[in-house]
Amino acid sequence: MRLKRSRFALVAVAASALAAAAGVSIGGTASAAEPSQFTVVGGAIRTATGTPVPASGTHASLWGNSSYATTSITGSGRVVIGAIGDNCQGWPTVQVTVDGVSVGQTTIVSATSYGTYPVGAAVGAGQHSVKLQFINDFRSDTCDRNVHISYARMETAGATDTKFSFAVMPDTQQEVLNSTDTRFLNRTNWLVQNRSALDLRFVASSGDVVNWDTPDHSQYVIARNAMRPIETAGIPYSLALGNHDTQATGVGGSARDPAHTRELVRDTTVFNQYFTVSQYGAVKGQFEAGKVDNSYSTFEAGGVQWMVLTLELWPRVEAVNWAKNVVLAHPRHNVIVVTHDFIDGNANIEQSASYGATSPQYLYDNLIKQYANIRFVFSGHVGIAANRVDTGVNGNKIYSFLQTFHSNTTNPVRLVEVDTAANSLRTWIYGPYNNQSFTEYDRSFTGIGVVR
Repeated sequence: MRLKRSRFALVAVAASALAAAAGVSIGGTASAAEPSQFTVVGGAIRTATGTPVPASGTHASLWGNSSYATTSITGSGRVVIGAIGDNCQGWPTVQVTVDGVSVGQTTIVSATSYGTYPVGAAVGAGQHSVKLQFINDFRSDTCDRNVHISYARMETAGATDTKFSFAVMPDTQQEVLNSTDTRFLNRTNWLVQNRSALDLRFVASSGDVVNWDTPDHSQYVIARNAMRPIETAGIPYSLALGNHDTQATGVGGSARDPAHTRELVRDTTVFNQYFTVSQYGAVKGQFEAGKVDNSYSTFEAGGVQWMVLTLELWPRVEAVNWAKNVVLAHPRHNVIVVTHDFIDGNANIEQSASYGATSPQYLYDNLIKQYANIRFVFSGHVGIAANRVDTGVNGNKIYSFLQTFHSNTTNPVRLVEVDTAANSLRTWIYGPYNNQSFTEYDRSFTGIGVVR
């Protein structure tokens, strides 16, 4: 653990000794490699410890809120930085200033991989002065938050960034029971704060947004307020409707009216009062006007087209037929299907239609496996987390993921990173509320067959 600013003179001596041992000069020059591009204030040039190792063999370590690194970059486009961080009750955040103007900030979310963190809008061609400042320093008796920057460069204007991510929120019904529970809002704030680091393009939900409706709709109010950061940031999203989001579920989670459950599962009036297509931000079509129960949104990322097809729980045949026509009309879009119930905790496709119209197996047989451009399916409802891979009738791989959790302590979210150049997928689950990683559910796949 390094020493803080109050002992800066001792830190400087220690840093000089370490640098000398490593063949590195604190002035920013590597004796056996390219010189560091950075000048550092309130920190030091240190031997690189992350990957990939930069050409200088060093990184700029920043230790406090008065610490910053400066460099000069020639070119045009967005500023992109590579960095690792020391997590201490949260990851470090870097503020980026170009030619004296703040262009944004990014949170560093890895301790080992320098990554790629684009920040701000593109700037014109020329020589630009760039300042990178550590802005959320924190230290406790057991940990010390720092940031270590390996490079800063311009991302050429017009270049295709082939790597991006989207997020899938699990069943959030346990997070809306009282207004003092901040987990839902904490999750969406975290996603917004890490938008640049993740290159986050879309946020989906696998349903059961609320637990049950009340006369004052208090759970909907909590959920609605929790989604505002996503809307304010302009990140498109969509929420699948679970059985708890309909009038079929009453107080305490039991049937509101057991004699009319099949009819009430289609009563989503209250949900549609609190969530609309205009709030979702990228909806291009709906099965029923004025309702978000079945809709599709589109976006572009990684140089290809994407569609998020959100379907009602145990959908009506008419809704499935509508979805088939939507997919058929968009053959060059990579389709992500989101519905509340699809696979169970053992990764088996669910067989029962319960009190809906069709079963998940029906949905798979009649929609999901029939089209070559359907790539992913996300669901909740049962179990904790699981995944399976199927092959459609056209030979395409279909990757299905479950994330339900029903957590009472944290706020998990599934992150999905796609690299269209590598034709790969990486997914992991993280709870920002208490910095909990669910590494047992980490999965990576290659050869996913991106449609171009």
